Amino acid sequence: MSKPRHAAAPLENAMIHYGENIAFEDGESKITYAELDSWLANSEVTKATCAGDHIAWCPKNDREAFLTFWSLQRQGCVACPLSHRFPDSQREEILRRIDAKWLSDLMDEKPTADLSSSHVALPQAATIILTSGSTGLPKAVVHSMEAHVASANGAATNMPLAPDDRWLWSLPLCHVSGLSILVRCALASATVVGISSDDKLDAELLSQKHITHLSLVPTQLRRLLEEPIFPNKQLKSVLLGGSSVDPKLVSKARERGVQVSTTYGLTEMASQVTTSSPTDDPAASGRLLPGREIQITASGEILVRGKTLCLGYYGVGKLESASDGQGWFHTGDLGEWNSDAQLIIRGRMDNMFISGGENIHPENIERAMLSTFDLQQVIVVPQTCKEFGMRPVAFVQGDLPTDWEQQLRQQIQGFEIPVAIFDWPNETGGDIKPSRSDLQERAAGSSK
Repeated sequence: MSKPRHAAAPLENAMIHYGENIAFEDGESKITYAELDSWLANSEVTKATCAGDHIAWCPKNDREAFLTFWSLQRQGCVACPLSHRFPDSQREEILRRIDAKWLSDLMDEKPTADLSSSHVALPQAATIILTSGSTGLPKAVVHSMEAHVASANGAATNMPLAPDDRWLWSLPLCHVSGLSILVRCALASATVVGISSDDKLDAELLSQKHITHLSLVPTQLRRLLEEPIFPNKQLKSVLLGGSSVDPKLVSKARERGVQVSTTYGLTEMASQVTTSSPTDDPAASGRLLPGREIQITASGEILVRGKTLCLGYYGVGKLESASDGQGWFHTGDLGEWNSDAQLIIRGRMDNMFISGGENIHPENIERAMLSTFDLQQVIVVPQTCKEFGMRPVAFVQGDLPTDWEQQLRQQIQGFEIPVAIFDWPNETGGDIKPSRSDLQERAAGSSK
């Protein structure tokens, strides 16, 4: 058996000791860890790339994407999975900024093609993941495989994963939450179960594919709970994250027997920082995982550091540190510890706005609306107002009662009551992180 190279090391134990275990499966094919080792050794992706190359492509959650990712790691390349949602012009700008080569272009070249790179050397880098910023321009977060491994090992202390377990690849590879599924399964010699764009994520699919572990965002969980046959007995754990979580949703799922763990994480920390157990406070994001540290400042900002912290941000030949002089990353998130050492997320510093001299935190209004009414999702953004500067408006998925304002005044202060309610845009319903800036633009357009 050939020995994995470079950052493909997470696969090594599975290849040596669990070769007959299924590494990847979808509705059409299976590949064992032994077959994966042989496939990677002869991969066309490996032959077309050079160690150190930044390689970008738009992956699906399928066999090709799985094999491509591990081929790039074996070759010592930096994998740069991009979202399908980027238009061509934006994609070209991203490729320029991260000094990446487009994988399909390389695969079409002749073997004698010049594959030399001009980017800065990133000897420890394994991945570049884009994360949205408040400016609307994505930042390119660089991680080592050691950070991804540390993230997976810490996560396993709270949500164990065994060689016979099967994790549905339900989140995209271009998000660190989707990438983390591959690393967790590799380290545990477990199976990644692919899902095609034609598959409907429902209870029947989970049963047919014998899913034991599942990563979801709140919208996905809410839809599953509408099915009377969810959950089945095979499902062991559900990791819930991606956006503000309604405690009522968590409680409802747990009452149905779903072992839900809420989590707080971010791209810069290679996914999870804190995670709850299924018996913890449904309003909390859990306890600190091994390999991470948290400090909460006097202003309430969450600072993080540890083995899972990224190498930095990459752009046009430069790698810039993401941390301060003491190694802390300033998240911009607001939080506090409850009496049981669980993290409570209060919102984001850059979401706060001032209305008539009052500080308004949109997340506070969102929590109040979700806890008071039977809604699927709520996002509150500011809308320009001549008298008060800014006033809150809400985008709502679900139906509000006619007396919603009166009911809401029992939960929050008068200046926090939204002055307008908008329907939830259909095209944002499945996003892992709905764009507040896009919704704010919609609100601004409606006021003209």
